[in-house]
Amino acid sequence: MSAFAQRFKQEISSGVSISFWAVLLLFVALTGPFGTYAAYSFGQRLLAVAPLLAAIMLVGVAIRVLVFSTLPPRRFRWASALNAGLASLIIAPMLDQFLHQIPPTDTVSYPGLGELMLLVFSLSLGLSSLRRTVALDFDPPPAAPEPALAPEPEPEAPPLPRLLQRLDVVTPGALWSISVRDHYVDVQTSCGTTSLLMRLSDAMVETAPVEGAQIHRSHWVAWEAVQGVERDGAKLFVALEGGNRLPVSKNHREKLVARGLL
Repeated sequence: MSAFAQRFKQEISSGVSISFWAVLLLFVALTGPFGTYAAYSFGQRLLAVAPLLAAIMLVGVAIRVLVFSTLPPRRFRWASALNAGLASLIIAPMLDQFLHQIPPTDTVSYPGLGELMLLVFSLSLGLSSLRRTVALDFDPPPAAPEPALAPEPEPEAPPLPRLLQRLDVVTPGALWSISVRDHYVDVQTSCGTTSLLMRLSDAMVETAPVEGAQIHRSHWVAWEAVQGVERDGAKLFVALEGGNRLPVSKNHREKLVARGLL
């Protein structure tokens, strides 16, 4: 299964999109916008709008997964604008065709295609911003220290972090970093990158016993993967195994000082 198909399936099966579709369907059926209240009964509105909203939901999810999977997290504004533009070009004509099927009345006027495109564009930008706000979390509370274990002649290998157990791979490798991408987290290991549908705060809790820290509101790193610190003007980055580098926000620089990296 391709990465796009996998993420599309995760998005649809998560329940968020279906819940949003059900609430929106009930709202439209009750309020009857664009003249549907006068033209159809409640049951007719429900049957007429359900397939339209289902098609819009599937198209919108496909566009969002394609755009946000292609552009990196630091290009969130460009990705949001591109997502909104594609949605307005595809979804607005679907709405326009539906409105032309409603029997005309003297008291109701329908918005034109340009107005519908502007409406879809604005709603898409708002939804992207809302999802971004929900996905980003503050630092989680520090975990309680684990009790010391009695030394053994042959110590067992450290247990695999629970986060790596979620990866659908045979050999997960060593955990290097976690980064936010829209409402996913990209788990970078020595064997590659895998995306999971979860919050950054929940993913960081499942990194034990790997030692690491959150260095940015969108990034967590394992200390063993850090190769050094790089500066780009006033900006600070950590260089990781594999050649990747991640930004360090001002609020988290004292963690590098404590590790002797600064």
